[in-house]
Amino acid sequence: MTTMTDKTEQLVEALREELKQYGELMAMLEQQQQLVIERNAEGIQAIAEKIDHESTILEQCKASREGIQKTIAKDLGLANDNDFQKIVPKLPDDYQPLVKALIEENNHSVMRIGRIAKQNHVLLSRSIEMVNSLIRNICPDVTPNIYDQRGGVMQQTVSVGPAVEHVC
Repeated sequence: MTTMTDKTEQLVEALREELKQYGELMAMLEQQQQLVIERNAEGIQAIAEKIDHESTILEQCKASREGIQKTIAKDLGLANDNDFQKIVPKLPDDYQPLVKALIEENNHSVMRIGRIAKQNHVLLSRSIEMVNSLIRNICPDVTPNIYDQRGGVMQQTVSVGPAVEHVC
């Protein structure tokens, strides 16, 4: 039989793995930002693929942690309420500070990732605007191709300015 301590240890491990994956994603987003600044198109494409892959891994980690969290909530009699604020005070005392710290660090990572992703979006959008402007200035009668996330040319009906299909 699995004890609450064992389940709490599983939760701690899941939170640590989730934090590790947030760190990986953050590093990739920072690398993407540097590649955008350097205007390294090939590097940007390569890192976008890595970011997509890392996002999938992160979603799997989150789903695993949420499953453990839900099981613990149920075992604690919290039924459908798997809110950490209600779970943590009922965990073994020795684990509460660690679980709180991991939750806090994960939440901090989510906020930081959001900021970096928004910055990257702005940088990429500006790069696209600059290229479109250059093309319009050099060849005013030519509408530049706009590509989807797989690299295929999107069908254009009316050109209304730059479009960003996929950032990260």
